[in-house]
Amino acid sequence: MHYQSFTKVFAVAGAVAVLTACSADVSADDATGRTVDTSLGAIVVPDEIRSVVVIDGRRDLDIALSFGLPVVGMPVESEAPPEIPGPLTAPTRDLLSRGVAELFPRNSIDIEAVAAADPDLIIARDEVVEEIYDQLSAVAPVLPVGSTDSGVSWQDDVTRVGAALGREDTAATLLDEYSDRVDALRQQLAGPLGDTTVLSIATGDGGGISINRERITSLVLEDVGARFGQAWQSARPEADFAAENIPVAADSDVLLAAITSSEDLRALESNRLWADLPAVRDGRVVRTDKFTNDGGPITAQWSLDLVEQMYGSAG
Repeated sequence: MHYQSFTKVFAVAGAVAVLTACSADVSADDATGRTVDTSLGAIVVPDEIRSVVVIDGRRDLDIALSFGLPVVGMPVESEAPPEIPGPLTAPTRDLLSRGVAELFPRNSIDIEAVAAADPDLIIARDEVVEEIYDQLSAVAPVLPVGSTDSGVSWQDDVTRVGAALGREDTAATLLDEYSDRVDALRQQLAGPLGDTTVLSIATGDGGGISINRERITSLVLEDVGARFGQAWQSARPEADFAAENIPVAADSDVLLAAITSSEDLRALESNRLWADLPAVRDGRVVRTDKFTNDGGPITAQWSLDLVEQMYGSAG
């Protein structure tokens, strides 16, 4: 299940004037800092970064927080809010408590609101901002990150962002912390990993389920050496199963299920085929939310927490 791309850009009164003024401020001729080649073009990353706006609110926010950047603006979550904690739930609440502005609903971009936040740097998912890159670049340098949908790993993005910021040591530490914990879990869970069949799923349309090998949870399970159910073979990289085909997950001892809302949960629970799955019947479903599907170091570490829960529930 791919999460939505931004489909609207709000045209707001005075936006052209705002962008024209900002363009003069961030002219490449006047800017001082580190010149960086990105997937969307060359930018100058300021020597001192005092304010950052993130556009998508998933991987870009995760990575900004992981590097300790001063986030001053982010999108409002306009879809169903998570009813269970996700990897960015607590960090987002902390930002809001410190007065960080919610600039626009997700799946839309208000460029004037971004300009009003006066960022030194914008971090954004590349596919989201590609069509309005020039407009955003008139506000501040745009540092793009990828996504699981575009096949860019969070590790690659951490490395690139670290290089762009001149913080290669921080990037290396973030990657080492993840790999060291993966190695530790491989040893700690050696027995259960070989004896337990698992599957990472998300809710699909009409009460169905989807499997995607490129979600963070799936990648983390692969990293620790999980043994997957047969339905995993159908995902290349993604497979959707209608409500009547939910029994494809019947051979899995434990399910890691991205079920964000109570509405999605009710849709599954109303299906007898879901209730009859051995993992469901035995209470071996570890639930997370949709925001675990993609992210950066925070999300990856959160997913390792979920792995520990999964194999704990299998015991």
